This record gives sequence, C-alpha cells and structure tokens, in this order.
Amino acid sequence: MQTNIDIAKTFMETPDGVLSIHQISKKLKLPYGTAYNRIHLLNESGIVQILPQGKAKLCALNPDNSMTSALLALGSSQATETFIGKKSAAGLLLKKIRKALSEASKGTLYAAIILTPDMLESAAEPESVINSGDGYDNSISLDFFYLAATGDFDETNAERVISSLLKPGYDIRVTSMTVDRETMLGMLTESENEAGLAAYSMLHGGLVLLGHENFYNLILEAFARRLSIV
Repeated sequence: MQTNIDIAKTFMETPDGVLSIHQISKKLKLPYGTAYNRIHLLNESGIVQILPQGKAKLCALNPDNSMTSALLALGSSQATETFIGKKSAAGLLLKKIRKALSEASKGTLYAAIILTPDMLESAAEPESVINSGDGYDNSISLDFFYLAATGDFDETNAERVISSLLKPGYDIRVTSMTVDRETMLGMLTESENEAGLAAYSMLHGGLVLLGHENFYNLILEAFARRLSIV
C-alpha cells in the first residue's frame, strides 16, 4: 500500500502529471521491475492510466476513479499525522488548530491548508526565536489557505480562533486566503506564465488540515483538464 501511495504522490509532484515507468522507478529509487508491476496493477485497478506515445508508455493518474483521490488523501493524511505524531510543541499546536478550525467552520469549509508548516515550531515556542539574537528577521507568520464550501465561511473568525491558541505577547501573524471551488479550479488551470503551476506549488508545500479527499478531488479535476491538452 505504501508503495502505491508513493507512486500516486510522485505524479502530483510532476508539472504535467505524466511520467514514464522509468521516471517513476528513478524518482522512487525502485527496481524497474517493481515499478512496472505496480503501475500495471494500478492500471488494472483504474487508478493509473497508461497513455501510449509511439513506442513509449507514459502514465498518469485517472481522475475519474474515486480510489485515486482516496489514495492521495491517505498520503496527505499520513503527512499531517506524522507531523502531529512527533509529539513536539509544533505538532500539538497543529492538532489544536485543526480541531479549532473544524469546530469554527461547522461544515462551511471544503478544505483547509496551512501553507507554512515550517513556522509552527517558531509559533509554538516563540521565545526561542525572539531570543536567538542571530540578526535575522525572526517574524513569525502562519499562513492558511481555505477552500470555502459555502458563502457562510467566516475567514475573520477563523483567524481569531487560531490567534487565540498562540502565546500572547509575541508578534505572530495569522494570515489567510479564501477562495471557492470554481475560483480554485481557475487558478490551477491558468496557463499564462505558468500561473497554475505556481498556485499548485504553493499548496503542495503545505499540510492539509481538513478535507483531504475534497482537496484531491479538486486537484485531480484540474489535472484532468491539463492532461486533455497534453
């Protein structure tokens, strides 16, 4: 199962979502035979589609299969739970933020992502940053990206709820951006100046807090549009 998750994630790290079996083998450091067998099993399950290009066989995820988003969501959940499971102050803070967002949004969120998970440690223990004396900019910013399910989602309240979990007396900024599903699809499929890839790269560097499968359903829909012109 883990190898299948890793293969699915590899497609999401590729600009056009298309890879050869050799590329998958190389990226994951898998024996070619293992990569070949796994790809064909995933193809039989309908998760991966094989796209003949002359003599070559290129592969891509199948966005029309619900198991595809489920597999990607599982990998995303793993990443978030691994971060929380480190039992650090940052992991505890992330767990509190996730719970607070879930309670505050009450079904109005399609998905929520923290774009700056690397700043959680600083936000959880700001005294260590402020007192470092290294001469660098030690400002702390927790940046969130929300996909609103309805117009009732209150972004301002979400920022307020998260801020209430942070240690008082420190300059820790909570920023956020909220878009609806159609706006997000437009962002991801924008081809001018590779804006879509830039938007995806921004999201890919974050951690999904809520709506893992919702998020990847949307990503796959955007990928499907890109694949249609490959």
